This record gives sequence, C-alpha cells and structure tokens, in this order.
Amino acid sequence: MKKGLLLSFLTLAGFSNAQLVSDSVSMGAGYANNIWYSLENDEQGTAQAANNWDLGFAASISQFNPLAASIIFNNKIGTVYAVPGTNGTDLATADTTGISTWTTLYNSELTWTEGALNAASSGGTDYGWGNYDAVNHTGIIANRVFAIKYSNGSCKLFTVSLSFMNSEYTVNYSNADHSGTGSVIISITPYATKNYVYYPLGGAVVDREPASVSWDLLFTQYAANNGAPYPYNMVTGVLHNVGVEVAEVHPVNNPETDMSFGTATYSEDINTIGYDWKTYAGSYTIEDSLVYFVKDVDGDYWRLIMTGFSGSSLGKTVFKKEKVASLNVSENQELISGIFPNPAADNVTVMVDSKSNATVKVMNMTGQVVFENTAASNALEAMSISTTDFTNGMYLVQVSNGTATTTQRLLIQH
Repeated sequence: MKKGLLLSFLTLAGFSNAQLVSDSVSMGAGYANNIWYSLENDEQGTAQAANNWDLGFAASISQFNPLAASIIFNNKIGTVYAVPGTNGTDLATADTTGISTWTTLYNSELTWTEGALNAASSGGTDYGWGNYDAVNHTGIIANRVFAIKYSNGSCKLFTVSLSFMNSEYTVNYSNADHSGTGSVIISITPYATKNYVYYPLGGAVVDREPASVSWDLLFTQYAANNGAPYPYNMVTGVLHNVGVEVAEVHPVNNPETDMSFGTATYSEDINTIGYDWKTYAGSYTIEDSLVYFVKDVDGDYWRLIMTGFSGSSLGKTVFKKEKVASLNVSENQELISGIFPNPAADNVTVMVDSKSNATVKVMNMTGQVVFENTAASNALEAMSISTTDFTNGMYLVQVSNGTATTTQRLLIQH
C-alpha cells in the first residue's frame, strides 16, 4: 500500500545540526543470524540463529491485529507444501510420494499478514492451514496436512489448529513414514508483546524476537520472487516491521543531503528496502544515488543510506542513518504528568494536568478506544484505570482538552 505523507504534525526543530551516523549489522558467516534493529536504539535483543525454527505463529488472535492467524515458514531450513487431497484428519495416512512435483509455499514478500501456510487458502473462511469454526466460533480447525522437506532430505508432516478460548495453537506432527508422532500446544499469551512465537517441529518453542514496539528493521535472508528461470531465490536484505513505512527515493544527486522525505511516497510493503540496493559482479556494488526515508515505530522520520555489504563471509551490512523529523508533542506535554506503572498489569494511573476539562482515552494500536473518561479542570488528577481486561500489547493514552492533545504509550503485560 502506498501512502502520501503529511508533515503538518511534524517538527524539524533540533534537527538542523543532526549528522549522519555510520553503523553496521553483522549476521555472521553464511548469514547465520537474524538481527532486529531500532533506528533510535540500534540492535535489539540477542542475535538469533536463522535456522533454529521451522514455523512462526502470530502472537495475537485479536481481530484488530493484522497479523492474526498468520503462520510463516523458515525457507532457510527447507521447503513447505500443502499435501494435495488431504484434510485436517489425514495426518496418519498422508503420503509424500510425488513431493517434488508439489507447489512450494512461500511467505509474502510484501506483508507479514500472509505467511506461507496462509498461501494455501482457497478463500472465505479458509485461513490456509485451517477453517474458521463457523458453528461454535471457538477457533480455527485444521483442514490440511503440510509437509516440510528439510535441506538434509528428511521430511515431516504436520497439521495446525487454534483455540480462541485458550489462545493456543496445537501442532500435530510425524515423520513422513508416520513414525515419530507428537503433539505440542503453543500458548501465545507469553509472547503477546511480539509479532511471532517460533517453533521447530519436534523441538521446543523458541523466544526469538524483541518486543514489536522496540524494532524497525530486520536483517535477514528471505525467499524473493525475482523471476525466471527460478521464480523464488533466497536473498539477503532488510525487511521492516509492522507499522513502519519506508520511501525509496532514486535517483538523487546526493543521498547525504537529500531532504525529499516530506514529498516522498511511503509504502507499508515490508520489502521496500529489500535486497536490490546492491548488485554482484565479482564483488558487491552499492547503488550510490539511492536514499531511503523510514517512518519508525515511534513515528519519527529517518534518512537511511546503504553504503556497504560484505557478502556471506561476514554477512555484514554497513549504512548511515540520521533522524530528520520527529512528532511534535513537546508543547502539549504538560497534559500528562506521568503514567505508572508502565508496563502495567491490572491497573494503571494516569496523572492528568489540565486547566480545563479533559477527555482521557486509551486506544489499542488499531485505534479502537478501550477506555474513555473525563478529568476535572484546574486540578492534577490521578486517574486510576483498570487494565485487567486489556490484552497484552502496546496502547496509546491520549488526553485532550479541546485546545491541546498529548499522547503517550502504555505497555500492558499481565
């Protein structure tokens, strides 16, 4: 999706003396690790082995979360297929004969909402890996058997279902010859602040990602549809987080001085940076008339210039970054004197300081208002809000008195 940018709520104050800062990310030899990166705070969490998972399950079942019911696959470890002619009860009889002729499933390059397993969908209430339970409305029921063919030639079968009531995925699996059967329940509740929870078939759940509000870019390998004769190939590049938007501006005379971020066209496509800022002809060449502008998870705007790439020997990407614009909230910051505790579990207190009656709203990240009340005028009011029924995740606390508005973030972790 392409979006134009309105800068009426932005300020450039304080950025006139900003400078480009050089940084780099090293994925390791053979691109062994994945790196989550914050433009504001640099690398986030611990580098995670790129091959320590098979499937990634969306860590939210909320209808307001765009990732809900998305299941991604790790193409670094092999290929995944929907076994033709199967339903969710055929795990014990599914046959992998002819697997080399089946259609390989891939994650979307454009959005996190369409994982490889979702690509098997026939439409309607079919999520690809299961059908919505239209009778009892309690979950998504497995409707296909899937097969993973690993890089070492081994193969496993599996099905997936989801319980809405328990916020749990159930994965049943076996080897291709139906030995090694097993079943695992994957609770997504402990990972509600993240995009995905990860699982290698037959292994243990892997906690890989930092909180979704703490990173902008993912340095990784992914399957890209770059045409004939082999439509999909593994490429090394940069994908961006849900909620982040990127503008690619090319050609420009000087990427280090270009300030066209205010008129650029921004995209939610997660591969807008992607991999094609570099070319290979014996050695890597970086496009030198290209600049990216990134609207980060906090709404601030950055200039990003790719300057170097080592290839698989080090898996190192070198770049320059600079914050060029930030949300202008400083003049109204006095409307909220504090929010505590933050993160909150069952209760949170918002300190409202307004000279006139103010409306206090709490909204989830899709804009749905989950709490609203009025604070008295001419007083510092400590408004206590029960968050017991809030699902884990990031929220926005907004205080408005008709002439000014202040918005701050609130993290809920039960």
